[in-house]
Amino acid sequence: MNANDGTMIPQSGFADVVAGVGTWTVGVDARRRYGATGIVWAAGVVITADHVVERDEDIVVTLPDGSEVSATLAGRDPANDLAVLRVEGATTVAPRADAARVGDICLAIGRAGGTLSASLGIVSAIGTIWRRRRGGMRRQVVRPDVTLYPGFSGGPLINAAGEMIGMSSSGRGGVVAVPVAEIEPIVNELLTHGRRRRAFLGMTSQPVALPTAQSSGQESGLLVVGVAPESPAATGGLMVGDIVIGIGDAAIRDTDDLREALSSDLAGKSVQIHLLRGGVEQTLDVTVGEQ
Repeated sequence: MNANDGTMIPQSGFADVVAGVGTWTVGVDARRRYGATGIVWAAGVVITADHVVERDEDIVVTLPDGSEVSATLAGRDPANDLAVLRVEGATTVAPRADAARVGDICLAIGRAGGTLSASLGIVSAIGTIWRRRRGGMRRQVVRPDVTLYPGFSGGPLINAAGEMIGMSSSGRGGVVAVPVAEIEPIVNELLTHGRRRRAFLGMTSQPVALPTAQSSGQESGLLVVGVAPESPAATGGLMVGDIVIGIGDAAIRDTDDLREALSSDLAGKSVQIHLLRGGVEQTLDVTVGEQ
């Protein structure tokens, strides 16, 4: 039913949308079991879910016209369940949506085994925290109310206009999609460096309650309980007993905040770390390391 004038949507409407999406949705054969799905992100570049790429060689991609071509692994980011492949012949690129909204109609698309498939639902939540497959937490996700059939992982989640909202994956909390805005910087880094750079300080910490008499007004920070010798933290002057309350402009209340603040683009750069030492607020300039 059309929400504006009460008329019926033509039955072929979604079929036409799915057919269009099929021009940039590919099959991916990179594991022992059933195949998976991929998305043509840029000319010659296909993205898919990392967990479906079980081997680094002998990867085969089925193009929309049914032809099979070899692919090479450009890089992978297991923490975000994303892998990037280089594929000749993949030229029609996925159009990307600006943003998704709760209540939007969405479809999950798959091409396992070369057959195009679809599952219909709605966007039920945005920004829900979920547990990554290999540890850590993620905050920016689209959570769709759709069924991911076998082989759908790595495929596109699209809106009713046929634009890509994100890449379908799964977490312990159910079906999720990595949003387009999250995917882009990861793909760029993997194509440039072949891996995700990991920023690190070299300290261990635990959350603690903060005294009320401090200017930030935060209720908690991270107590430094260990500093690795010759680490960025040690070189920068961090000491056991310091309480980290901020990095740059980001408030640090717990380990999730620290993980989010230490983005890969900070590796090798100097940042200001705001802390309490003996109850006195201080700022240190620390050069972030790279793992």
